[in-house]
Amino acid sequence: MVRNIFIIDDKVKVCKSLAVNFEQLGYKVSWANDSRTALESVKLNNFDLILLDLMLGDEDSRRLLRDIMSLKKNIPVIMITGYGSIESAVDTIKIGAYDYIQKPVDFDLLLRVVESAIADNESTNTVDTAVCNEHGDFITKNPDLIKTLARARKLAATDLPILILGENGTGKEVLADYIHDISPRSTSCLQKINCAAFQESILDNELFGHNKGAYTGANSDYKGIFERADGSNLFMDEIGDMSLAIQSKILRTLQNKEVRRIGGNKTITVDVRFIAATNKNLEQMIARKEFREDLFYRLSTAVIKLPPLKERKEDIPVLSEYFISDYCVGTVKKRKLSAEVIDLFLEYTWPGNIRELKNTIQYACAVAADEEIKIEDLPLGMQHRRSTPEKQTDNIREDMEKQLILNTLLKNDNNKTKTAEVLKMSRKTLYNKLEKYGISEG
Repeated sequence: MVRNIFIIDDKVKVCKSLAVNFEQLGYKVSWANDSRTALESVKLNNFDLILLDLMLGDEDSRRLLRDIMSLKKNIPVIMITGYGSIESAVDTIKIGAYDYIQKPVDFDLLLRVVESAIADNESTNTVDTAVCNEHGDFITKNPDLIKTLARARKLAATDLPILILGENGTGKEVLADYIHDISPRSTSCLQKINCAAFQESILDNELFGHNKGAYTGANSDYKGIFERADGSNLFMDEIGDMSLAIQSKILRTLQNKEVRRIGGNKTITVDVRFIAATNKNLEQMIARKEFREDLFYRLSTAVIKLPPLKERKEDIPVLSEYFISDYCVGTVKKRKLSAEVIDLFLEYTWPGNIRELKNTIQYACAVAADEEIKIEDLPLGMQHRRSTPEKQTDNIREDMEKQLILNTLLKNDNNKTKTAEVLKMSRKTLYNKLEKYGISEG
């Protein structure tokens, strides 16, 4: 396939010289010498890559770069600069340029950057097309997950309640967004609430609302999320973290399609489609009388279970590539994972799943000094797992305690104080257990 390069430079001689070199290598080349002509050409043509001089005469071309990005943000733009400071060139990277080359231009170096930019763009566009057109924001090659998403598409067309199960970080909220976006109710905004984020009295108020004067400080009527979700979908995350009293009120709403505000004496009819999610085993909670069995059967008309990342290892490289393209925007060169890092990623069990992978890539992109992300660029906890075999605990109770601490740390973004509070232990006790179980504090 012939690649189409567009050169924007106010010097005709430069354009002709670059065009001759690229055409000898089989590229198709065209050029413009001013921003107005250049922008019209970008509107009318599909270029594979643009070479843009930082200065077009006396005109700073950063404004033109922004216009190009707004028109066709997927075209890689390489800046050529012999004027101004390096800061100006780096600023173009922040705007959206792929890279920059300084004058006098080393054509061999320019060619390598051009080839890399075109290859990276084709790879990214392939992923984006698959993501947007077929699976929403899910990036996957996993056959089981692809079947699950196909089932979700069919369920989205119905008004059945959907229960999404899966570990933290597997994409339960992303799936809820996907279901909403392709459902008949997508013209209304998807309402969301995290049931674990509120104390019981506040959750009651957020769900059902209140009338003016219902309690001290209730100075006006307040619509709860059930009312706000009327005619749309409602995503209730962490439903395993609700009290039995709240569960009972939600069950009545599901059965009767009506709510009553706190302090109110009349019922309000609501038309809401429920999408619920949890990382807990609700059947075990039912056995312990911590979750209502009748509510479970109401919510679980259609159950979708998302697999943990350790069960879809084939997705780790492509997910990593996707996150790198997201987080390394401000770097001069696009990052890539070293062979050692890829091996480590494939060996690792990813207790935090996709969220942990995303955070790891974000951290590595921020600290990596070179184009290639190495082991030493990863968070300390990840490096520790590579250098030191994981300690084996002596019994099942300790294994469970260790996993509980890891999961709680992850849920609280590694905040030790909050983790200690949730686990109802002192910070000193938590640090002792981190040391005992060989859990890195990095």
